[in-house]
Amino acid sequence: MLRKEYDHIILLAHGSPDPLWKQPFESLYQQVAQAYGENNVSLAYMELTAPSLEDVIDILGKEVRHIAVLPLFLAVGRHLRQDVPAQIALLQSDDLQIELLPPIGDDVLVKNAMQTVIANHLGKV
Repeated sequence: MLRKEYDHIILLAHGSPDPLWKQPFESLYQQVAQAYGENNVSLAYMELTAPSLEDVIDILGKEVRHIAVLPLFLAVGRHLRQDVPAQIALLQSDDLQIELLPPIGDDVLVKNAMQTVIANHLGKV
């Protein structure tokens, strides 16, 4: 069961032509899908890599009516201010609502994890 009112969450990564770049995102997706069910979560890429946001939405069933897009980005930049909202606007309809969530880097848990990693490298933990 998903929190809030979403039928499905799409994890959105940036994308890269380098196939090795995808591995951490695919690993994360596999872990999340195993924990919460493949019917509840998908992985998409904003550009340069498949599947795209459009591809993922096209394969979702008609019973999926409210989607949350969770950017696996550290911060809001041009892509999250302009590009992704424009993509979402084109994909939404009366039957499909898509909500863009804040990037994962805005979450206090992620910020704390990054501080821990930095402290480990500084030998301060």
